Amino acid sequence: MSIEKLELVSIAGAVPHLNEAIVACLQSKVFHIENAAKLLGNTEEAAGSTGDNPYAEPLRALMELDLRQIPLDAAQDAMPETMPPEKILAETARISDRLHDLRTSAENARKKISDYENVAIHLKNLAGSELDLGDLTRCRHIVYRFGRMPEENLQKLDFYSDEGFIFQAYHTAHEYVWGFYFATKERILSVDAIMKGLLFERFELPENLSGTPEQALAELQIRLTEEKAALAKSEKEQSEIYKAEAPLIAEMYRCAKYQSEVSKLRGQCIIMKDKFSLMGYVPVSEKETFKKCIGKVKDLSVTYEKPWADSRVQPPVRLKNGWFTKPFSMFVEMYGLPNYNGYNPTTFVAITYTLLFGIMFGDLGQGILLALIGLFLHKKKNFELGAIMERIGISSAVFGALYGSVFGFEEALDPFWEKVGMPFLPLKAMENTNVIIFGAVGIGAAIIIISILVNIIMKLKRRNFEDAVFSNNGIAGLVFFCAVLMLVIGIITGQQILPKGVLAAVLVITLLLMFFREPLGHWMAHKHYEMPGIGDFIASNFFECFEFLLGYATNTLSFIRVGGFVFSHAGLMSVVFLLADMIGKDHKSWITIVIGNLFVMCLEGLIVGIQVLRLEFYEIFSRCYDGDGKPFTPVTVSFDDFSDQPQSDSAA
Repeated sequence: MSIEKLELVSIAGAVPHLNEAIVACLQSKVFHIENAAKLLGNTEEAAGSTGDNPYAEPLRALMELDLRQIPLDAAQDAMPETMPPEKILAETARISDRLHDLRTSAENARKKISDYENVAIHLKNLAGSELDLGDLTRCRHIVYRFGRMPEENLQKLDFYSDEGFIFQAYHTAHEYVWGFYFATKERILSVDAIMKGLLFERFELPENLSGTPEQALAELQIRLTEEKAALAKSEKEQSEIYKAEAPLIAEMYRCAKYQSEVSKLRGQCIIMKDKFSLMGYVPVSEKETFKKCIGKVKDLSVTYEKPWADSRVQPPVRLKNGWFTKPFSMFVEMYGLPNYNGYNPTTFVAITYTLLFGIMFGDLGQGILLALIGLFLHKKKNFELGAIMERIGISSAVFGALYGSVFGFEEALDPFWEKVGMPFLPLKAMENTNVIIFGAVGIGAAIIIISILVNIIMKLKRRNFEDAVFSNNGIAGLVFFCAVLMLVIGIITGQQILPKGVLAAVLVITLLLMFFREPLGHWMAHKHYEMPGIGDFIASNFFECFEFLLGYATNTLSFIRVGGFVFSHAGLMSVVFLLADMIGKDHKSWITIVIGNLFVMCLEGLIVGIQVLRLEFYEIFSRCYDGDGKPFTPVTVSFDDFSDQPQSDSAA
């Protein structure tokens, strides 16, 4: 299809009306704002129009609250009621003060629960020991350390037998040794350094623990229960406060977020004394919608014109696609959007991707199943890739019917084609090797020729004669490539399309044109060409022409993979049936066939999808597409829904 046409909108007025104009642009949802100073080529005014954002600090204060507990309607787009930033800060501070002690209490409880649970793990590993933990805490001259270290470092302790400490291991699990070491107070710091080098992970025992590990663990469980109860109480009281303050918090957040975005957008304007200038793009198809919104603001001067051809800022791009091609825009955006004055390659991608995938993954049964899975993912799960799976699944089914393959059964459609009366069908992959291979190369050559033709047309529109006429992807390169194809076809078939002498002359002439493409391109565009040194010119163009020749060969032969995957699919399915025959003729063989089909669909389907995308990007786009555009992004304010997000540390 095409690239949607845009108009450049210039809005001017008195500074007091600037915020109203920005709000109108936000509410229209069709206005792509641009930096007015950059568009006009004046960077000094851009730097002076930024200003402070009075709602930045209130918004930061609100974000420190636990907004997960505040119901926010992300779909609501009405402008919220304006509140002074001072009032938002005051109300937020009041709510924070109410929550402060409860949040501190909850945080302390969480820390204690985490510590107690870690200690409980260590005490469980001490189970069975008669060690009295209380006696250890009462030692005056001996210091102990509990923890764990990697099991592989245990033997290294023998190197430190004279360092004046003892390590006692009491449990080994998951490649770790659990234990403790002790030393005198005078030696403990040097021993700590040694154990740190051995990756000893220390943990602290809570105070006032006494008795055997079993007794200490029972006491710890009581403390753990008490802390969990305290945490639950604090969280409940916080929830009650949030529930009571939810309407006010939601209103303040929407206001602060909206006004903060408005303040940011002011930085894209030019402000000179008491006047402002705001500029951006609007789609022609939605121009009336924008007019209705901006018309509500009085005393504004609004002009509409075509995007400037010589602007320093290129216009944004919004692709315009039909129902069949629209899902494939995902691949185009992945590579890069086209320039506004370029072309939309989505239709080309949709056709070639669907065709190549169907050829490489041809199976009637698996194709229909793939299309049904795509339909489910697209309609029920809103999965964008599902729409692509629908289309390539149908293509796979069509070529599978031509191959006579249904879930790997290669003879299933033979009676049908016999009744139809087409003796050349079904096209068995293993019986038509040459047809598959040469057909794949032929398809690749045709796609390359179309890509070069597209490049020629686009470069002529831009009056880039060097690339359009003399480059490897221009007229000279197209004629050279077609001459090589004619020569190869003549050698294979034994029937020359044109005399060899004519083809040789064409090859030499076009190669010379590509060699001298730079001076010829400048001459054709009536531009001065500054000739470099003769040696540098010959060397650089020789190697570039050699690269062109190598590119023609590798790009064309790269399409052999299209035929290769036809054989690999047939080979994989033959392996599945071989395994089924080895198992027997009962229900187990059918289970093997079903599992084998699913395995082949997942494995080969994924690989074929990636390989076709590679052909699109490297063999097609590299010849006719730049992908240097930027997306059309209308200014909007989104009110995030925090309900599914983890709680931040600041709000904990």
